[in-house]
Amino acid sequence: MTEGRGGRRLAIVGGGASGVAAFVAAVRYGVAQSIDIVDPRGIGRGTAFAARRAALLCNTSVETMSIVDDNPDDFLAYLHSIGVPATRDAFVPRAHVSSYLTSRYEQFAALARAAGIETRLVRAAASGIDKAARGGYVVSLDNGTALDATDVLVCTGHGGPYLPDAVKPHVGAPLLFESLYPEDRVLAALEPASRVLVLGSRLSAVDSALLLCAAGHIVEIVSPSGRLPAVRTATTRACPVAVDTKGLAQIDLDSDGSSLSWRLLRIVARSARAVHGRALSAQVVRACAPIERMRREAELARRGMTDWQDILVAYMDAAQRRLRGERLERQRRALAECARVVGRYLFACPLQSAEKLLEYAQAQRLTAKAGSPAQLHFGARWSVRWKEGGQDAYDAIVCATGFHKASSGAMAEGLRFDDPAAADTTIHVGPDLRVVLPGAARPERIWLLGLASQAGTPIVNAVYQSVRQAFEVCRAWHEGDALHQSQGFVAEEAQ
Repeated sequence: MTEGRGGRRLAIVGGGASGVAAFVAAVRYGVAQSIDIVDPRGIGRGTAFAARRAALLCNTSVETMSIVDDNPDDFLAYLHSIGVPATRDAFVPRAHVSSYLTSRYEQFAALARAAGIETRLVRAAASGIDKAARGGYVVSLDNGTALDATDVLVCTGHGGPYLPDAVKPHVGAPLLFESLYPEDRVLAALEPASRVLVLGSRLSAVDSALLLCAAGHIVEIVSPSGRLPAVRTATTRACPVAVDTKGLAQIDLDSDGSSLSWRLLRIVARSARAVHGRALSAQVVRACAPIERMRREAELARRGMTDWQDILVAYMDAAQRRLRGERLERQRRALAECARVVGRYLFACPLQSAEKLLEYAQAQRLTAKAGSPAQLHFGARWSVRWKEGGQDAYDAIVCATGFHKASSGAMAEGLRFDDPAAADTTIHVGPDLRVVLPGAARPERIWLLGLASQAGTPIVNAVYQSVRQAFEVCRAWHEGDALHQSQGFVAEEAQ
């Protein structure tokens, strides 16, 4: 049963969207004789999609969520099969993605078994990947066991929550939550009508406000910028206008920040205007109070005047191609400028979410402002002293300040996960996403996909991008196996 599969024993570290996409691709291309998925939480239970509340929506449209690369409507078909009347542009509850991942894993596991491919879901955390003396790799698990593999796909997602400096001394204190998730834990701990400080103002903060306000709490969102996400009605993969690849190629990544930002903005503005002839200035709202800005942006979205949403996915892909192969410091510098120019728009929230937030603001249950905590103190309530001056009291604090990448590092003998000794040892990744260990002359048969691949590819923060990576790797294996088999046949015929 191993013919055409190169005798490949595949280990996939991570059972989220990237890991399941890799599993689907490996089964479809028939590139392994066995496939193990390693994840302590099982399938589809990572931070991104484990939320069970219907109010927590995906922030990208249905058509970007398929885990079958050549079928962008696979997620849409799944939703219809369970009675959800979605469209390609819809923003659906994240819980549907979790159940979709489980459904597709079970479907392709059955297909694998029918094809003679052994599959296994290993409920444990990978602690490291070591080169084996006899060739291949040993994936060590936190339960004291290990598994052998000839090839490894690392599909780990987020690491632990990022915490502001003022919060770190108080970790573990009552009614201080390092993250909203799991959300039921937070909601169960609060007294009715609590006054809650949410630190951060991006998408995790939107999630926090939606759930806390719906539960009857009073919420204040605070971040250094005070800027809430922009508002959109879709994330469209098919760009209606030509992407200015020539303009992107001509940008000097070593120019000063203001020049780089200006060039980027000009390119985006031209393309946004080309969609329906509307100037970009008519599609966006200039800086003003956070809630008022969201109110005006929601009105533009309702009127169909957010043409910028039709070009962002295509430009994100074009920027990835432009930056691939550049030095890491140049990539980071360019991405920082991209975030400064279009960050609010890349990570915009659905119109449905914005409308709920505006309802809560109208009812005086939600406010937002700029600020940074200088010092926290817990007594009868939480007291927060601000760097900008002043002091406020809250019943609870929720950190919505984002997540670190999953902790990992490289050593000569392999990779380590969540190991402080290896945390500062950078993993070197080639343009083909293969890991190069310190001192090694050749890349390993270890690939980093999805969020884990950010050491080697500049922009991977959407499901469809992770899916594309997984299918490209498995397609290359399939083509290589077919070539090897063909060469063997020719050599046999020549004898």
